[in-house]
Amino acid sequence: KRAYFQADAIREVYVELPGEDAESGMCGLLGKSMYGTRDAAQNWGESYMKFMESVGFRKGIGSPCVFHHPTKDVMCVIHGDDFTVLGWSNQLDWFLEKVQKRFESKHRGRIGPDNQDLKEMRILNRIVTWTEEGIQYEADQRHVEICMSNLGVESTSKTVSTPIEKSRKMEGEDEWLEKSECTRYRGLVARRNYLAQDRSDVQFAIKELSSYMSNPTKESMSKIQRLMRYLAAVPRFVIKFNYQEKPQGITAWSDTDFAGCVKSRKSTSGGLVMHGNHVIKSWSTLQPVIALSSGEAEYYGLVKAASVAIGIQTIMKDMGVKHEGAITIM
Repeated sequence: KRAYFQADAIREVYVELPGEDAESGMCGLLGKSMYGTRDAAQNWGESYMKFMESVGFRKGIGSPCVFHHPTKDVMCVIHGDDFTVLGWSNQLDWFLEKVQKRFESKHRGRIGPDNQDLKEMRILNRIVTWTEEGIQYEADQRHVEICMSNLGVESTSKTVSTPIEKSRKMEGEDEWLEKSECTRYRGLVARRNYLAQDRSDVQFAIKELSSYMSNPTKESMSKIQRLMRYLAAVPRFVIKFNYQEKPQGITAWSDTDFAGCVKSRKSTSGGLVMHGNHVIKSWSTLQPVIALSSGEAEYYGLVKAASVAIGIQTIMKDMGVKHEGAITIM
């Protein structure tokens, strides 16, 4: 609760005193971090890192927000002021006692297989469900509902089976949007960018829409309409992580669309990373350089896939997850 107020101020910051305490020539020296000050977030990060290390956690090398307790085998991921912890019940009880002694906090709940455990919970607005077969993860449905409302698209509207059609128009062949419409366009795409983190089926479409952020056109606005007609047909996207028999290896799949962007002639790299049968990462990105051949474009795609897979392997080590075998790139 009010995380920044629980972090000690590292540098000297002076503030005006409120009216009831103000005196001529007097001001206040902050002992804790105040919201709106330049280093409040940094101070909070330092505060929770010191706490985690003081109770035996090791900070991750790949990500400083990932922690693992080697003796108690507890994993923790921190996002802002949200702590998501994985472990056995008695170890979670131990961690809850420690964190409540140090910070004023709110325990939102625990999901698990026992009768007293919750079976569904929102974590960072994503819905995580515990089932007999495994874990289900669903993107926040409210983004689709808000997007449809903004564009006047209803669930009964005419739907399509694909989120986008590839553009064949060269730069300069389309009409620019009015200034007020440009602002609206950027807001619509920004919300869809957030949705793309959890929905692999629309990542390519949203990547294409994002390429028009600086100069939106009438064609790009029509592409948003088509995307919403697709989302009206597929409003929910649930990823299932069923139980696996034993520790699995990491496989990265990659594919490339050579010179697919008609405006810049850049290629698109797409791919996903699997841990056994589980898809744990997917992407669709425009390559930063112009490839001069399809072979060069495929090479850049393989490098991207290998980089992402190595990054995931590092975070798995940070969480104390044993990984057997080498990374396979396909």
